[in-house]
Parts: sequence; C-alpha cells; structure tokens
Amino acid sequence: MPLQRVSSAEQVRDHITTLILNGELKPGTALRETAIATSLGVSRNTVREAVLLLGHSRLIRHEMHRGAVIAEPTKDALVNLYDARRGLEVGAASVEASDDVVAGLKQALIDLEAAAESGNDRDIVAKDLAFHAATVRNLASTRIDNFYSGLAVELSFYLGSLAASRLDYAEDEFFLEEHRRIYLAIAARDTETAVRYVREHLDETIRRLQRRLES
Repeated sequence: MPLQRVSSAEQVRDHITTLILNGELKPGTALRETAIATSLGVSRNTVREAVLLLGHSRLIRHEMHRGAVIAEPTKDALVNLYDARRGLEVGAASVEASDDVVAGLKQALIDLEAAAESGNDRDIVAKDLAFHAATVRNLASTRIDNFYSGLAVELSFYLGSLAASRLDYAEDEFFLEEHRRIYLAIAARDTETAVRYVREHLDETIRRLQRRLES
C-alpha cells in the first residue's frame, strides 16, 4: 500500500487554516513567521513554505511592508466564488443522479439536520458544505471533487467571517427546507426541479452574505 506523507509545511499550513476558519486569526491580521515558528517548534523556513502553500487557498494576501495578511472578504471575491460554486452545483444537479450519489446525499442531509439540532456552529458549516460537496460528486470526477474541496475552504471562511456567529446564515426558517427539497428533487431524478432549487438556494445564500458584507 503506498504511503502518503504530509510535510511539516503542510501540517503548519493546515494549522494556520484551522485558526483562520475558527476565527482565532481575524481578517487583516498579519502572520508573524517568527511567532508561529516559535509556538509550533518549527523553523521559519517551514512557516514561510506553509504560508506559500496557504496562498493557494486565497485565505491570505501579501502586503508591502507587512507580508502575509489574513484576507478580508470583498464583494468581488464573494461574487467570483459563488459564480464558480454555482457552475459546479447547477451542473451536477442537471445530471440524473446515481443510486450511490442519492444515498450519500441522504446521509449528508441527515448529518446536516443533526448539526442544526445540536446548534454547534462549526459543525453546521461543515455539514452544510458536505451536503453540497455530495451533490457535486454526481459529476463523477475526482479532479472536480478536489477543486470543490478548495472552494469549500473559502466558503467556510466567508460564512464564518460574514456572520456575527456562524449560525447567522442558518437561522432562517427555510434553511433546512431548502436542502431537503434539493435532496428530494435529486432523489426523484427530477433534474429540472433540482437545478431550479439549487439556483434559488445559492442566490438566496449570496444575498444573505452580501447584506452582511454591506453592513
């Protein structure tokens, strides 16, 4: 069995990503390589490499005289992100789903409902994005799944950054119902209805986030 090894830089990148998504590192905060290296017991070169890797996720930006800084949500970036998301999710909904996809989506919905019931902020975000990732698997492409996984990191960042609490975007009474009807349409192989529901859900979600961004 082939071994998969994760470098120290990748581990540091994942650690910083977790701090960003948890809100422990706020937008606009500069990443201090020396402090990170000291706290984690690694070299500055390892941290520098981790920051370069992190740049691919768009969670940071580089500023003159400040170095790497946690990105701040912008309207243009949000629209661009949702354009990419809409293309994938609508495309996936337009294809008649396999039994495996329907089963995976059903479990993802059950997990999302359980997370909403528990009220765990981080879990709701994770299970929400897992549900949508399950729809994208209908395209049957590992490459697309991996690409969507990267989008999901950015989506989690926006959902966390643009809410007073992570529950803000899920408090609407129709939040779970929107997901249930997407599942039912896909399970019924009603692609026309599934596409419509996915579009409506994503359009409403981005409107919520834009209102938060503008405020």
